[in-house]
Amino acid sequence: MKVQSYRTLARFIQKTENFLLGNEVVNNLFWETLSGLVKVPSSSAWAGVIIENEEIKLCAVRTEANYLLISSGKNIYLEHLIQYFKRKKWKLKGVSGPRQGSLCFAKIWLKGVPEQVEGRRDFGIYESPKKISQWRNESTKQYSIKAVGTNEWPRARLWALNFACESNPPLNGSALVLMAKKMMKKQSLFFIQSANFETRGMAGFGRETPSYFIINLVYVPVEWRNQKIAQKLILDLVHFTQQEKKKKCILFSDYQEDGNLYQSIGFKMVSKYAERMF
Repeated sequence: MKVQSYRTLARFIQKTENFLLGNEVVNNLFWETLSGLVKVPSSSAWAGVIIENEEIKLCAVRTEANYLLISSGKNIYLEHLIQYFKRKKWKLKGVSGPRQGSLCFAKIWLKGVPEQVEGRRDFGIYESPKKISQWRNESTKQYSIKAVGTNEWPRARLWALNFACESNPPLNGSALVLMAKKMMKKQSLFFIQSANFETRGMAGFGRETPSYFIINLVYVPVEWRNQKIAQKLILDLVHFTQQEKKKKCILFSDYQEDGNLYQSIGFKMVSKYAERMF
């Protein structure tokens, strides 16, 4: 068993593509992270793998901000990676990845030191169904989706800020607004409108992997909730990706109890995911 690091991200991407695609849903954040590092190279970023019997068993990327992203993989490989980092005397600010591995890494790394509560986030990763559900509701039949443009941006910006404030724990509002603007420029941010053109909700595609679009910023104002508007919007987005882009969708949800909105329309929870701050 050994740690193999790569001098260039291009080499890392070439060598790890098949491994990451083997569990594409769980490893979906790697495509966004690597894309960002390719666009804005950083001397402090690091990318490497654990190899055993000439096979990749775990992938990891350390970002410029000193956070670690880990792939799916057994705890024994995480322990070996930690030993490597300790020898390098690296100081990490946090870790994110599949829940079991992320929590294992955090526990060993911290050695009993409490984690940062404000950096604790737990999600379920949900995958869209192969076939669109026939779910319909009289109150949502007359709705349609519209791409957000310059004229609609002020409302989208406000809703992105509301989304950040209402998250638990609250998210960075400026970062959410920036993400929403990027989505708008790519024509991947949408409003759902009623028959009389009242705007009732927002969602879009924040990023993608080779086989999936990732749905982000699902937001419905308080006055329009509990009317199945979000379900209608998500189903329309899934239908769009299947028909036009030939891809499926995945999304993250921090609500993992019975009655999850996404499970109610046929999404399946594939994995639990965790972020921890040191």
